[in-house]
Amino acid sequence: MAFLIYKKTITEENLRFERVTPLKLSGTDGLIARHVRTLPADETLSWKLETAALLKLAGCEGGEFSVLFAMTSGDGATVCFYELTRIHGSCRDTSTNLALDFNVVLDRELDESKPDFGAVFEAPVAAAPKKLGEMLAVTGGPGGGDWKWGNSAVQLGATVFQPQYGHGGGGACPRCTSGRRNAQE
Repeated sequence: MAFLIYKKTITEENLRFERVTPLKLSGTDGLIARHVRTLPADETLSWKLETAALLKLAGCEGGEFSVLFAMTSGDGATVCFYELTRIHGSCRDTSTNLALDFNVVLDRELDESKPDFGAVFEAPVAAAPKKLGEMLAVTGGPGGGDWKWGNSAVQLGATVFQPQYGHGGGGACPRCTSGRRNAQE
């Protein structure tokens, strides 16, 4: 998994990202294991970890930092960067299910192959960024484990995009083809 810490600079029109270091979430010394070990026993069934607290665990305090998940095509012609906003966790004895919330920062094709495009890049500031969620799991919990990436208890087989046009707010959806638009008129 390619989770990376970036220094983030915000201007009026753009976000500038400069890669700082990889972020280790899994493994016995990873940030998920470190966080779960600090939780009281009665809080392991349901917890949330904001990005600022995650960065603090990683030793990044002061300044503006972000955690990005980076995906590129095999030929380096397509890049996607998702900014982590929150991790929701649910622990069992030796397993932890995770729901990660992201904002889409950049999703585009490049004019030519650029293997290290993500070292420094700019993205437009979105008034309302697309949001998405992903389910992951690690094989560790309060009772121990190796904290490696494992299979999630919920197998969706897809990334979940949060509603953008009124589905969450109860209003009519002008772009909807599911019948909801007609039901609300």
